Amino acid sequence: MKNPYERNINIFVLIFVILTILISSLALANDVSPEEKVKNVFTNIEAALIPLKSANQLSRSNIRVVLEQYLLPEVSTQYFSHKVLGLHLAKLSPEHKEAFRTELTSQLLNTYSHLLSKYDNEAINIGTSSLSKSGKVAMVNMTIIGKNKSNKAILKLIKLRDETWLFYDIVVEGISMLESKQKEINASLNKLGPEQTLIQLQNIRGS
Repeated sequence: MKNPYERNINIFVLIFVILTILISSLALANDVSPEEKVKNVFTNIEAALIPLKSANQLSRSNIRVVLEQYLLPEVSTQYFSHKVLGLHLAKLSPEHKEAFRTELTSQLLNTYSHLLSKYDNEAINIGTSSLSKSGKVAMVNMTIIGKNKSNKAILKLIKLRDETWLFYDIVVEGISMLESKQKEINASLNKLGPEQTLIQLQNIRGS
């Protein structure tokens, strides 16, 4: 029969082994390249779009539901909204920051929704990617290949401290969502202030 000391040693060994397995699993889960992240996300999105298209239900609202399920959890909404707000961020209250985050995230999803509304049971092709000099920003090419026309976009991802890649911007027809919103929000905040700027954003979401 084992004494209490031996039982404690065995328990500690078991805990150490379990923790080692968990840490290894997390490391493997986070060790995903930007292209793999984009492919994984859009494989799920495409699988959800196919039945919607077949049922003639590929509306913008239904696409949004798909995006909220598969894309939104993989978006760094805080990074996106903070980059858009730029120097104005330090002047805003926590409540205003969160409100801007909500409204700007909604507009980001709208951009993806508009792009995917052109989906017609075509192929969503994830192409090559490139990294910034720091290695913390990746740009991944995506093409929706159609019979008569192909719609292209560049998806931008940011690497977090835990090595996870998250989406934060999309470039369509050479126009960066983040950069265009930076200019728009900066001008509005300078002219109208945060309250009126938020009202404008809310009106856009409601229209």
